[in-house]
Amino acid sequence: MADIRRVSILPLLALVAVVCLVVVKADVVELTDSTFLDKVKEKDTLWFIKFFAPWCGHCKRLAPTWEELGKALEGENAVEVATVDCTTNKATCGKTDIHSYPTLKLFLNGEEYKTYSGPRDLEALKAYALEAAAEVTKAGTDPDEAAFDCIMDNCLRDRQA
Repeated sequence: MADIRRVSILPLLALVAVVCLVVVKADVVELTDSTFLDKVKEKDTLWFIKFFAPWCGHCKRLAPTWEELGKALEGENAVEVATVDCTTNKATCGKTDIHSYPTLKLFLNGEEYKTYSGPRDLEALKAYALEAAAEVTKAGTDPDEAAFDCIMDNCLRDRQA
């Protein structure tokens, strides 16, 4: 009897393993009400998030470009590309002040960093995300640490000159 149960569980375990691999390898992370806060609070990770509705025409046109963006930024450790479906994740979209679709926002350390309003082509989106990541890296993500670095580099004196 134990052998029958073990054999019948094997296909289920194989399916779970495949699903886990697909989720881990995703270029664009699908965030939900239950995962959003934990993910965007990841220290020193910039999240570029598309808030959308599946019925929205502009969202549908942007979808392939957003997937390409996820693939293009896959090797960038400082930037994650994600989506939030506002029809099924109303709490998250309400808390992040989403009133139109698609809305593209950057989040850093759990806080909204910037809202994107530029061109919607791959090169513009990629450049924006990489520039924001470089900006965050250069400025530092901790305001106290950035102020200390500024003092150590004598930039207060340079600003007055």
